[in-house]
Amino acid sequence: MSQASAHGSKPKNRSHLGEMRASLGTTDANPWITRLSLAGLITAALLAVVGGMPFDLPMPTHGIGLVTPTCGLTRGSIALVRGDAALAWRYNPVSLAVIAFGAFGLARATVGITTKRWLNLSLRLTTTAWIVLGVLFVALWVYQQGNADFVMNARG
Repeated sequence: MSQASAHGSKPKNRSHLGEMRASLGTTDANPWITRLSLAGLITAALLAVVGGMPFDLPMPTHGIGLVTPTCGLTRGSIALVRGDAALAWRYNPVSLAVIAFGAFGLARATVGITTKRWLNLSLRLTTTAWIVLGVLFVALWVYQQGNADFVMNARG
């Protein structure tokens, strides 16, 4: 008998937001996770040591007082690498997720390289999940705009 009931309901292993599958394999089926994580963490650590970007890189929208959802992400990531989670949140809350993803990717790569067993992930999002992500994106944009003066003028 299939996972769906006789009434045609959805399979029980799926949520309203989607489905994530994890498996162990002898090869890295997600090499982009390893590359992106390592590049991002190395960059954040380097910028944390040298004191941030050596030049200002404002968005063109700053001239009219608008920030984008990604504004402050670099400075927030640097602040978190330096150990200041509150400042990281103030620059851009997503910087915490970026660094967490980088740490996960580094741990995944370390285990994969040393044991030859890779954690491979597959994610399929539903329309509902995409809508939720869209709402979160708009909420981030509203938060960032409410914090625009700080994001545009503070230097890390």
